[in-house]
Amino acid sequence: MAMPLPPGESLLPQIAAEPWVRVDEGDVFLKGMAFDRAGNLIVMTAYAGAEKGMAGRVERSLVSIACDKTMTTVLRQTGVRMCDHAIHRDGRIFIASLTGELQVVNGDGSGLKDIACRAQGKPERLSDLTFDAEGRLYVTDFTGYAGRPTGGVYRWSADCASVEALLPNLATPNGIAFAPDGRSLWVACSLSNELLQISLNGKRTAVERVAVPYRLSGPPGGDGIRVDVAGNVYLAVNFQGRVMVFNRHGIPVANVLLPGRDRGELTRTTNVAFRPGTDEVYVAASGERGGAWVYRFKGLAEGAPLFSHA
Repeated sequence: MAMPLPPGESLLPQIAAEPWVRVDEGDVFLKGMAFDRAGNLIVMTAYAGAEKGMAGRVERSLVSIACDKTMTTVLRQTGVRMCDHAIHRDGRIFIASLTGELQVVNGDGSGLKDIACRAQGKPERLSDLTFDAEGRLYVTDFTGYAGRPTGGVYRWSADCASVEALLPNLATPNGIAFAPDGRSLWVACSLSNELLQISLNGKRTAVERVAVPYRLSGPPGGDGIRVDVAGNVYLAVNFQGRVMVFNRHGIPVANVLLPGRDRGELTRTTNVAFRPGTDEVYVAASGERGGAWVYRFKGLAEGAPLFSHA
């Protein structure tokens, strides 16, 4: 059974999504998504049974999907719960893992390395990540809850030699993305069901202001985030089979409902990604029924350029 839409969100304009490619027919779910400079969509796959404790080992892979929908496995790891990835301007892929690893690998899957630098042991459970215009890496620490907010946003230097706590004391921060101005960060805190807008000071050395423009209804589900050039925010709502679109002020303006969500299919909508230079938005969708798919829809504007394509 699908999660019903909250009354305040059920009347939002709807944007139609269409299937683009089926990644797997089995009990597999998709996580991170990012386009490389060659136009390939890099997605992260996980055997869903392992996530439920149904298997002794957790296996996750990075899979490259070409424009002609040909798929190639770039990297496969067992025991490392890869959660999200971001692509550097030089083509390297940076990987955040819930088991605590921060890794970097070449675009062809070679040269996998660990980045050991931490700030007094934090972050512990690395979830989502993004780069700023200077190549500094921002990572969310998916820990804590409302009564004990131990998570936060952490920032690595461009050479990954040092890391600092940019904004600690958050409850399970997850998706993260920069606004077009490069000074505002959008962060989804899953267990508190909050969408945060984090404003940095002029030199982007520290947080100046934190606002909560929106609180989601229903079970915890705020996941991956992307932003377009007009400042609109696209938030994948996990377990609800949809993407919510907010304007630059954090006011909801549209729903993207995946076909089959009313039948309880493909409800794990975890991440979104713009095809660079276009308004095409791709959605990672999977579930116990229906396998794992990538859907796509037309966004309200062209996607904001990421560091990988700047």
